[in-house]
Amino acid sequence: MQQTDQKLDWIYSLLLYGLGFLLFWEWLRPLSVISDTGETEVFILFTAFLFLMSYFQIPFWLSFPIKGVAMIYALHSLFFPGSFFEMMWFDYLLSDLGKNIGLMFDASWGELSNLFRTLLFFILLWLISYLMQYWLIQTRRIFLFLVVTIVYISVIDTFTAYNADVAIIRILIIGFVLLGLLQILRIQEQEGVTFSKGRFPVFWLMPLVVIIAFSSVFGYLAPKAEPQWPDPVPFIKKTTSYEEGSDAKGNGISKIGYDEDDSRLGGPFIEDDTPVFTAKTEERGYYRVETKDVYTGKGWDVSLPDRRIFEGRTDLLYEESVEVEALDARLSMSGEEEYDFIIHPGQVTDIDVPDDVQLLTNVVSGKVFTQKLAEPFVLDNYAMSYESPTFSEKLLREAPEEYPESVQNQYLQLPESLPERVSELAEQIVAEEDNPYDKARAIENYFVGNGFVYETRDVSIPDQDEDYVDQFLFESKQGYCDNFSSSMAVLLRSLDIPARWVKGFTEGEYVSTDGDYGEYQVTNNNAHSWVEAYFPGVGWVPFEPTRGFTSLADFVSDYDAEGGAEAEAPEPTTPEEEETQNQTEQNEQQSSSEGFSLSWNWTIWHTIGLVMVLAAFIVYAFKNYKKWIKRFFLRKYHKRHDNKALSEAYFRLLWLLELHGIKRGEDQTLREYAVKVDHQLGTQDMKVLTRRYEESHYRGKPSESSWNEMKELWENLIKKMQS
Repeated sequence: MQQTDQKLDWIYSLLLYGLGFLLFWEWLRPLSVISDTGETEVFILFTAFLFLMSYFQIPFWLSFPIKGVAMIYALHSLFFPGSFFEMMWFDYLLSDLGKNIGLMFDASWGELSNLFRTLLFFILLWLISYLMQYWLIQTRRIFLFLVVTIVYISVIDTFTAYNADVAIIRILIIGFVLLGLLQILRIQEQEGVTFSKGRFPVFWLMPLVVIIAFSSVFGYLAPKAEPQWPDPVPFIKKTTSYEEGSDAKGNGISKIGYDEDDSRLGGPFIEDDTPVFTAKTEERGYYRVETKDVYTGKGWDVSLPDRRIFEGRTDLLYEESVEVEALDARLSMSGEEEYDFIIHPGQVTDIDVPDDVQLLTNVVSGKVFTQKLAEPFVLDNYAMSYESPTFSEKLLREAPEEYPESVQNQYLQLPESLPERVSELAEQIVAEEDNPYDKARAIENYFVGNGFVYETRDVSIPDQDEDYVDQFLFESKQGYCDNFSSSMAVLLRSLDIPARWVKGFTEGEYVSTDGDYGEYQVTNNNAHSWVEAYFPGVGWVPFEPTRGFTSLADFVSDYDAEGGAEAEAPEPTTPEEEETQNQTEQNEQQSSSEGFSLSWNWTIWHTIGLVMVLAAFIVYAFKNYKKWIKRFFLRKYHKRHDNKALSEAYFRLLWLLELHGIKRGEDQTLREYAVKVDHQLGTQDMKVLTRRYEESHYRGKPSESSWNEMKELWENLIKKMQS
């Protein structure tokens, strides 16, 4: 009877914790929509781990450090690259905690780092998981939390882009099942009602589930009256002078995506996953649209807007000394965005378009326009051939510093209003470097630390008397790709290294593989900007200064004698590996971090999942290992029929009794101990088994029949032990 009760308690707890977790999950679902919080899966998995630990009822002295380590590991997976066991990141974490605790005491809430805010959110999840355990297991009351959840989701649905139609149905179903189950448990506890084996919770719970399901389906399908009151949202927006697309300061909040006008950069934006095009290509990489050469102090412009006939290939990007690989790509526009220009992976050698479509190009920006009958025309799809370079770092370091006059005149331009401290900072960054390539790398790496943060919402627009790059480098230090790329280009120019600003898209999200081609979908979220620097004898070389992004250009120490890259060249990746890297970079784009770039891929998720499964297995094994040991010996000795089985089985029984807390006294004889065992287990089997063992062992009468006769008594004693 006791084992049955324990089994039912296990079912009760599993249902309560499972439904409680699903109900709390509804609080986390809107985060990715209503805020710039990225990687919400980490918070969901951490919450699930907390509920799992509570379900197994691990002692506080053990559960507290385990949960703490899990929280620190989750922080590491979100904000820090590299191994968890490298302690450099932990030193930074401690430093960040000390700094932010001081900011809290100063009430400087707006200056708290994203790392510290995430830590506070993890702690909040920890506290709520404890409260859920208290409400579900201790008080058996969840009604207030259910009401608050419904109110929360309703407000989110009303005032944000989050659609809670399905969420409300899920909440009501989960909430009513929880309320019904808790009511049944309260009746059982208060009235002393007992249930026969196998009848609860199925016998009592199934009617409740059926009624709730029927009511939910009926409510969903039933005709509904029109709203009796006008929508309050427009009135509230008008009253508070709120207009969608404006922030509190009156500055526009735009959507991410390609925009031709870059004359005034800065300000926040929101993500937009609207598809732009699908690319089938042999090699993943960035997609170019244009470059801009004039920095105005507020943004970028093109010095020469004129167009000319496209002669079959784009502007020459790489010199003959650079090894290139001929590749093909096909782009299919989604129809969501209409662009009357070509998006291409780099140095294009041929574009396959219909005969009645003309191609024009801007010699400065490299932008290729499409037109038909002298009017802008949007191509639905087009194929192209292009060349992918592999850069020799040896050639780059040995490149001369005498630049062509045309390059100097065009790509060293800086406004006279640029503050002097920008040039001084550039000199400080490259103080230890002796060639332009290493100087460019030093500037590119400067943005990895030094307090720079990738941010899309809290991004300033420079005042009328402020320079865009100066404001980012010395004041805000937080922004997105335009801030990072513009700053690197200006820093390079201040060192007399020709540089230009490049616009386009990152590689997109992997979809499938078709032979040698990988298919990728590119959305507005992939809109991006980066930097190219000019090196004589090599050409234009791309650099990626934006936090959380990795350049896809190939670099080797040098070319070998046969014209190929040395062994240090990166190995080609499969489309599946490309998707893993792509997922990492896209998630890093959507999440801000401080100190280290966001490192996110499915390998980390697998690791977190494995750690959770391993922790759950260890806890489960700790609670059930005695039961497993008993089953092992029961199976082992059940098959024995030799005359030594009784003696071995008897001593194994003594060991199991000790393991289960029935200890034999130091001066206690076997018969005295047998009386103690029978008393605690409520049997007479131990005394009988002990007498037969003594006859077999001391009187020299071991036989196969002795074990066969005593086997049932031995098995009964083991089965009566409580694990």
